Amino acid sequence: LIDMPPGTGDVPLTVFQSIPLDGLVMVTTPQDLVGLIVKKAHAMARMMNVKLLGLVENMSWLLCPGCDHEISLFGTGQTAAAADMDLPLLDRLPLDPDLASLVDQGRLEDYEKPLLSQTVATVARLAQTRQPS
Repeated sequence: LIDMPPGTGDVPLTVFQSIPLDGLVMVTTPQDLVGLIVKKAHAMARMMNVKLLGLVENMSWLLCPGCDHEISLFGTGQTAAAADMDLPLLDRLPLDPDLASLVDQGRLEDYEKPLLSQTVATVARLAQTRQPS
């Protein structure tokens, strides 16, 4: 697992050229500008023959504590962008104040909601079923 900065700069280019990759999961946020950056990175990955596994949208929504309604703080998301790039939308992760607080305290391991484990399982399963030939 390699976490890279967004875009098409030196880091992703070096990784694509230097490290054999089983696949790439692109992580985005709902903002339109971020979608443009992801589309450029997608084009670069395809040009470099990197297997694209799917898209995960982070900070997709916030659960209203009063009514359990999903609030889209940053727009409607990248579902259409994923379809345009012919990528499955693997998951939409919410903003979670509990997670942010634990990260700030250096206690990520205390996070007990199934949110992240579901996403990790989805990505792992996809990586296993799409091994390069």
